[in-house]
Amino acid sequence: MSLNEALEQQNSELASERMENVENDLLSNFNMVRDHAEKLSFFIENNPESKQSELKSFVELNLLPKDLSSFFNAVNNDFINGYIIAPGDSPLVIPKDDTQTSFQLNDLDKSTEYYLDLTKRNPGEVVVQGPIISPRTHEINVYNRKAIYVDGKYWGYIGVIVDFYKLLDCMKLNAEDSMFIYSIKSPIYKADRDFIWGDSSLFNHKNVVYRQRTIVFGKQHWDFALKVKNVGKPALLGNKIYFVLFILYLFTLALSYYLVKVYSDLKKAQEIDPITATIGHDNFLAYVKSRIRGSSDHGIVVLELIHFNQINSCYDFKVGDALLCEVTKRIKSVISYNDVVCRIGSEFIIFMKNIRSNIDVDRVQAELYDEMEKSFNVANVCINLKVVIGSSSTISKGRDYYEIMNEISESILETKRSMKFYSRESDLNH
Repeated sequence: MSLNEALEQQNSELASERMENVENDLLSNFNMVRDHAEKLSFFIENNPESKQSELKSFVELNLLPKDLSSFFNAVNNDFINGYIIAPGDSPLVIPKDDTQTSFQLNDLDKSTEYYLDLTKRNPGEVVVQGPIISPRTHEINVYNRKAIYVDGKYWGYIGVIVDFYKLLDCMKLNAEDSMFIYSIKSPIYKADRDFIWGDSSLFNHKNVVYRQRTIVFGKQHWDFALKVKNVGKPALLGNKIYFVLFILYLFTLALSYYLVKVYSDLKKAQEIDPITATIGHDNFLAYVKSRIRGSSDHGIVVLELIHFNQINSCYDFKVGDALLCEVTKRIKSVISYNDVVCRIGSEFIIFMKNIRSNIDVDRVQAELYDEMEKSFNVANVCINLKVVIGSSSTISKGRDYYEIMNEISESILETKRSMKFYSRESDLNH
């Protein structure tokens, strides 16, 4: 057997073992969720006339984790965010944290209606729905419901709310670690696209360093994929000395390149937008193109101010410039501190670095819309601004900058066509 074949076999065994561990962790955590649902349903079946205060008291005393007992018992169920008690399908939400006011239950959503019907038709099981992103709070939750029947009659349902990202933290699962890259795909009932966390490209390949498996629990299934990292010459040779020397050589080259680049960047840093102090377009373009060629995933969001020239015409350029500065402040209040903003006329381009999934881009887009809907008070003038926002990412369109921008342009154009105040075709280009 050659060294390459031996390495491939070793990676295959590592991938299989890791896949087994992840599946066992997920099912173990779901068993904890199911255990909580069983305890709550058992109490209700034996006390069907309980008042809301009594049901709430039972949850707080028996299900909500106590910090001290969790410490001594080493039980980690921090991913449970709260509970739902719904007699007659009227939900009462009991959050784990008193500071949480509510959860987005989507009671009128067709998807939720489907899962509620599925719950009623499977009274002995805990039915899973999710992960679901809340359009109001931008949290990602997994809802676990169980139907309650008393004396053969439907009483209502109960639910256990799980925070998806906290669940991953409890499983010590990140999008990638020192050995593996991961991805989870979950079908959304009658939706345009699946929920995907991690590296979506893992679902496009199958070989010895990739593993895919469907994990079924609670009438729901998640497709899980992983890839083994660190497949290269150092691993093939197994020679640590050569590997260290090779790394030192690369470090020396990188340091030399970095020192030259720092000098160049210091000169380029002077090229900024004089009104908003955002990065100049040429520097922004070069920066983005260099970043998206790497291994991390990034997002791009474009925000266009509608009929901005009318503001300069109705007032003056001083008001227009002040408005541009206020828009920039609101954008920076939404995005991460290390994201980059560029302005071209009445258009702002935002480069989001190192996103985990398309959910991160969708969240920023939604929050930008919320910020821009608020009135702007600049230079003693109150302005209600209209904007169009489009977004894409390397996850959706790959690593070609122009393909990403073409998708965003088409999205913005489609949004403009749906706006009533765009009466002429020529308006679509402004």
